Amino acid sequence: MAGLNLLAAIVIYWNTVRLREAARQRKRARLPVASKLLAHISPLGWAHILLTGEYRWPRKR
Repeated sequence: MAGLNLLAAIVIYWNTVRLREAARQRKRARLPVASKLLAHISPLGWAHILLTGEYRWPRKR
């Protein structure tokens, strides 16, 4: 269970970092970033994380 808790914490941290960077990029591009909407965005989404399946890494020759 401790491993799953660590995995969840890592995903939440990664999502938080990426959300912060997305908001910063919008501000740099002078696009609106509504604080009221940001308060409702959650870093708990897992749809983009593949925990099962097949991972293929290119072989170095």
